[in-house]
Amino acid sequence: MKQLKNAGLSDSDIARMQDGLNPKGWQVHHKLPLDDGGTNSMDNLILMKNDPFHKAITNEQNALTRGLTPGQTKKIKNWPIPSGEIYPIEK
Repeated sequence: MKQLKNAGLSDSDIARMQDGLNPKGWQVHHKLPLDDGGTNSMDNLILMKNDPFHKAITNEQNALTRGLTPGQTKKIKNWPIPSGEIYPIEK
């Protein structure tokens, strides 16, 4: 929570995130996707700037899973999982 507030997010922005909404210009991204056992808990969520960061990671994940059909599985060695609570880390 401290890092979110240090990034300039208000209590209402954080409450929106807990309701599944995001601050303008940002996305709440699941580090481990829900369909791979991830949850909506705060430790599995990262606040990520839309452009270019969320676009880039989502495009990579889509490329890695392209062609899979519902119910099909595939082991992916280098699935991109960002660390921390905010990406990029504000300095």
